[in-house]
Amino acid sequence: MSLDPALAEGFYGPPLPPPLRPSPRQPAHLAEGLRALAEAVGAEAGWLNLWGSGSPAGVAVGLPAAPRALITPEEEARLAAGGSLAYRLLEEAPTPLARFAAQQGYGGLLLLPLPARHGPAGAIGLLFRGGPPPDAQGAAAAAAVLARLFEAAPHGTDKEQHLLALEALASVPPGDLQGLAAALARSLGARMALVGRLIDAEHVEAFAVHGGEPFVYSLTGTPCADVLRGGFCEHADGVARCFPEDLFLQDWGAEAYLGRPLRARSGRVLGLLVALHDAPLPAEEAPYRQRLFEAYARRAEAELEYLNQTARLEAASRAYRLLRPAQSVEEVHRLTVEAALRETGASTANLFLYDEAHDGLELAVSLGEGVPQSPGLRLPRGQGLAWEVFDLGQTVYVPDAAQDRRAVFIAERRAPAAYLGVPLSDHTGRVHGVLSLDTAATGENFNQEDRFFVEALAEAAGAAIARLNALELARSEARRFQQLARFSARLSESPDPEAVIRHALETLLDLTGMDTGLFAALDGALTPMIWAGRYSAKLPRLAKSYPFGSGKGLMEQALVRGEIVHVTDYAEFPGALPVFLQSGLKSAAAIPLRPRGQAFGVLALGTSGRTVHLSEELRDLLAGVARQVEGVLERHAFVAELERTREEALRSLGLALEYRDLETAGHTDRVTALALRLGERLGLGEAELANLRWGAYLHDLGKLAIPDAILQKPGKLTPEEWERMKAHATLGELMARQLGFLPAPTLGVIRHHHERWDGTGYPDGLKGEAIPLLARLFALADVYDALTSARPYKQPWSREAALAEIGVQAGRQFDPEIVRVFLATFEDSSR
Repeated sequence: MSLDPALAEGFYGPPLPPPLRPSPRQPAHLAEGLRALAEAVGAEAGWLNLWGSGSPAGVAVGLPAAPRALITPEEEARLAAGGSLAYRLLEEAPTPLARFAAQQGYGGLLLLPLPARHGPAGAIGLLFRGGPPPDAQGAAAAAAVLARLFEAAPHGTDKEQHLLALEALASVPPGDLQGLAAALARSLGARMALVGRLIDAEHVEAFAVHGGEPFVYSLTGTPCADVLRGGFCEHADGVARCFPEDLFLQDWGAEAYLGRPLRARSGRVLGLLVALHDAPLPAEEAPYRQRLFEAYARRAEAELEYLNQTARLEAASRAYRLLRPAQSVEEVHRLTVEAALRETGASTANLFLYDEAHDGLELAVSLGEGVPQSPGLRLPRGQGLAWEVFDLGQTVYVPDAAQDRRAVFIAERRAPAAYLGVPLSDHTGRVHGVLSLDTAATGENFNQEDRFFVEALAEAAGAAIARLNALELARSEARRFQQLARFSARLSESPDPEAVIRHALETLLDLTGMDTGLFAALDGALTPMIWAGRYSAKLPRLAKSYPFGSGKGLMEQALVRGEIVHVTDYAEFPGALPVFLQSGLKSAAAIPLRPRGQAFGVLALGTSGRTVHLSEELRDLLAGVARQVEGVLERHAFVAELERTREEALRSLGLALEYRDLETAGHTDRVTALALRLGERLGLGEAELANLRWGAYLHDLGKLAIPDAILQKPGKLTPEEWERMKAHATLGELMARQLGFLPAPTLGVIRHHHERWDGTGYPDGLKGEAIPLLARLFALADVYDALTSARPYKQPWSREAALAEIGVQAGRQFDPEIVRVFLATFEDSSR
């Protein structure tokens, strides 16, 4: 591969005078240390430049020399600030250094600062052949160890031994904490070295152990407890005698101990780094040991934090994936227990849910070896380790639950078992249950991965339940709004208040999930009127016979206060009525109806044996339904008032016509009543009867346009006067039509009540069924009243004579069928 000479000279600078002479403060094998670092991170080549006076220009591995005047001011500033730079040379080569490396065929370039006490002391460059550099964090940690080891080397320490310690640490691959423990043991000449993860405040899991097997270590009475409360700790001689309670030290015959807490960047303790010796340690090497131990601890901290983060992420991913198929809260609980049992070392898994009514933890799901299926088992407050988890709201680990008096064994047989419990929380952080695991069948311990997974599982369960609850809430809200929409539509379809109230009760029962609905009307006292939903057949009868009126009942309280009153336990309500207590009423709600601000009645809801809570949102919906019902009642009252006013006005007009026409007093009321009675016998509906009634009131309205000389003439009318008189039928219809609200059947009564069945009547000479039914009916009632009433020009006929005449006129003046019904009506009334 050809290389631009100018670029090469710019990269390497002028040739250095050989040989490279080390500084008095730097090891003679700096190049070997750099080679170990390069091999540890998989680099093909590298160099180290030291800054400052008295330092060599640098050393190189895999290159002719270390580059000098290559790093740009921007790159140098980044490194001086403690940062690192990574170039993917297949994608970018923005600086002279990057361009040179790319031209040499390298795929990646990593620049790292060489840390020192008072800031970076130089720059490390690493070149990668096949691709981009690896994770810069691991390489930076190795570089930091390299710098600390060289900086910390005391004059009295053998430099060859120091180089071996450097090479040992630098050669540990990223993520290999077992290898790190082995390197530490070899570097210090320790019998055992371990990396332990903190399980809880009292226990450490030694998972990366050189010189032994992994184990769980109890911190009480051990030097490790002192370490966790402080920093680096060294007992150079007699450590077993200093801590007689530490059986581990006694069994191993440990003489010397080194330990340091491993902390996350946040300061939180992650675990411990420990080295044990079976011989005393030289006092004069203590500073070197501490600095060396600190270097290993920093590398272990970075590795352990990364390991924990990775384990937590993997556990969370796995937990969320396992619970994703759940379609109900119950299924989440079941899948949670199954996953906890399958994915950890547990032999038993139990899920408890908090029962607020009984203040206990109720066993919802239980799986495992030799454990009875005991749904419904309840732990009273304070009994069992699960309550410790619940009350603390955090993970609890007990290495041997058989030795803990708080432990409750569901299988009723105490056996050596580790216990691991995690709280189950909702989206607000409120603890609502506990997931408990134990190893009763094996007696084994749980490891940190188990804890990470179970904690992630609990978090995933909470998220899954929150998702399902949110989905159910959205569906419930949609159903509620659909119900409200249907209810609103029904309101416009049904003007009948009773039908509206019945539909309102049905809607309220759907919205709340309650069982029984009742409307009690206020008529002096509350009177049960309408029932809905599910209820005992005897309840309406008992409620109707029970005197309401104490003023203390739930419904009366709602009326007095003008707001919804709700009780979850009716038996505890001070004003509870015996009739409802006897019916088994549990939860109840009363919703007042106050159209126009006036007490009208109460919509009451109740459950039988079930507790129902009403959220604020649901109470608002119930109040909204009540407002809609009140609107219907107000409109109905307004319409009824209008109809009453109209009725009175039409009747008054009929009475006025009666007085002007010198009719016998009471003619209007009599003929109206007779016509309505006959209409009911003929099966007319309410609307037809109303049309008939209004027509009866106004049948002679046209006589207002007839002169008094004709209308009140005592003698016989002339032909011209008669024609004028007959015009009152058409004039009356014209005048009535101008009112604008009278229906066509009413106008038909006014125009055609003088038509005859045989076609000889007026004004249109209609015949038979061509005459409107209401007009035919009224004509008969009008004639009968005229015959049986006294007039200035005649005496009243007897009832018998009038009925006989009506019968004679059947098929002539009157509809024969109506005559038949009319005569039958009088026959029935005479019996």
